[in-house]
Formats: sequence, C-alpha cells, structure tokens
Amino acid sequence: MAGSAFSLGWLMAQLFDARRLRVDELFTPPFDPAVQLPLVADLDPGRRLELALADLDSLLATVASGVPAGDVHTAGISADGEPESFGLKVGVLHQAILDRLVGDDQAISAYQLGLALSDACWLATPEGGAEAFIVMFQRGQVAALKTWLASAGDAIPHGAAGIVGQSLENWQDWIEVNAKGITQAWTAGQGAEIVKALHIQAMVWHSVLVGDPQTSGSPAMSAWIQASSAVVRATLKVTVSVLRRFWWLVLLIVVVIVGVLILVVLSLHGASRVWTSLLWVGGCVGGASYGFQSSVGKAVSGVGAGLWDAARADATAWNVTWLPTLPQSGRQRRSLERAGVAVPVMRSNLEAPRFSPAARPD
Repeated sequence: MAGSAFSLGWLMAQLFDARRLRVDELFTPPFDPAVQLPLVADLDPGRRLELALADLDSLLATVASGVPAGDVHTAGISADGEPESFGLKVGVLHQAILDRLVGDDQAISAYQLGLALSDACWLATPEGGAEAFIVMFQRGQVAALKTWLASAGDAIPHGAAGIVGQSLENWQDWIEVNAKGITQAWTAGQGAEIVKALHIQAMVWHSVLVGDPQTSGSPAMSAWIQASSAVVRATLKVTVSVLRRFWWLVLLIVVVIVGVLILVVLSLHGASRVWTSLLWVGGCVGGASYGFQSSVGKAVSGVGAGLWDAARADATAWNVTWLPTLPQSGRQRRSLERAGVAVPVMRSNLEAPRFSPAARPD
C-alpha cells in the first residue's frame, strides 16, 4: 500500500525516540476523564507504546513480511525500566528491515524518507539553539529529502512528493528571510513557538505521505490566493527578463514605426492622403502584430497549461504548510512577499490560555 513503507520508517523513528510518540500532547484540548473518553494523546506513555507496537506488527506484515519483531515487543513491555535495551532492540530491527528492503529501491527510499523527515522535524529543540533548527533546512538536507521523495515512486501516494517538496521549500524561504531574527530571539520564547509549529507541520506532512484523504482535497481559497500571487510575480519576472534581453529589438521596432509615420507625414500633402496612408500603415502594423501574436500564442499555449499546473501544485503545497506565527517587520514582510511566502495569520482572540478541567462549566 502506498505510504506503508514511509509509515514504517516514521514509526521506527518514534519508537527509537519516545518524545515523538507524544507529539499530540502539544495541541490537544485539556482532558477530563470524568466526562471524556481518552484520545490517543490522552493515554499514558505505556499504553501509547502498546498501540505503536501493534501498528508496527501491521506495517511489518505489509512492508517487510518475515522480519521478526518479537524482541522489540518483549523489550517494549519493560521499556520504562530498561530504555537502553529497548533502543538496542529497535536498532537491530532497523537493520533487519534494511536487509529486507534493500532490493526494492522505492520501498527503501520511502522507509528512509520516514526516518529523515521525522528527524528534520524533531532534532531541533528549544534548548538546542537556532543553529540546530536552521541546519535541518539547509540546501543539502532538503535536497536529500527531495531525492527520497522522488525515489519513493509508487511507495507514496501519487502527487505527494511534489506537495511535500514544495512545502519544504516554503519553510526554506521563510527561514532565509527570518534567519537573523530567529538566531537573536531564539531564547526569548520564539524557539518554543517555532519548534511547536514544526511539530504540527510534521503531523501534516505525515498525513500527506500516508494518503490521508483529509489532506488530499481541494486547496483552500487562501492557498489559491497565495499561488495566484506567485504566478503573477513569476509572469512579471519573465516579462522583465525578456525585455532586458531583447530591449534592442523592441526599440528597433518602435524606431521603425515612428520613422515610417514621420516619413508619411512629411512626404504627403493633403489631409485625405495623410490619413489614408496612416490607416494603411496602421493596418499593416496591426496585421503583422496579429500574426505575431497568433504565432506566439500557439507556441506558448502549452506554457499556459504548465502555469496552471504549477499554480495548482503551489496552492496544494500552501494548503499543507504550517509556518510559525512570529512578529514580522515591514521589511521582512516585503522580503517574504518577494520570495513568495505567505505570512501566517495569528488569530489572537482564539489563542486564549488553556483552561483547566476543574474550571469547565457545568
């Protein structure tokens, strides 16, 4: 099944680093056992580990049948008492999975993608400093992730590679504009906000790469607006680039037309003759322009379709991109706009302090 090998790699990273099994705790509402049944995020760590191990059996049967996970199950029962032993067992299982998948390029790429993308979202911590965060989105790191996305092929859902790859670039552009501010203000509380946003982004990327139908629908209107703005900026850049390269040709055409008009006006006498000649010249120029536009239109008809496809892909990527909501100066906003990055909107009235279950109204 598309997404299974990726899910296995993602789950193995969670088993090896127990923090990643608790990602839901960051943004789930308060839990009151008196009136609520628990969600997975509300379960204690031991029970959550049991569910993860059950999921492991299912994924192994689908992706790497025949690879035993009994030792991991046994060590997982006593993981609280012997976490190092459990980590060693997970490492041995990881090697066995690699041995099993080594002959399947798409599956092993998707498996490694699950590991590496989880690392990109979890190795940075508020205590680790801004450098540990920025380095995960450097050119080489993102290039490696995009290579595994492309190599995964049918092992991940159709179109997911382009969506997640563009979303990674959105994060790159945002970091490029905010790098100085991130480095200076990381310890002033911004680090925690950035890491929290990255953990939320991890859940969204995971949903896309396992084929979650909730993330594969039509993009929201705000995503289309951002994509349309990017297309307009790209068109303007292409136009300016063409004019810079071929300004001499445009100038030559203008000079020729102006010269012909001046020659007609100076050479002919009588208003009727002048206007007839002007109309004749205008008709010739118009006909030539129409023919030129028709030829160009036919030549670039495929480009229009390509732009539409690019806009849709960009809108879909923005639909699954979750950037941190940090204060942005006017200069930063302009830089983000030039880079084609949407500034996240902070809804301050909805970000109220979390109330305790004891304060819940009857």
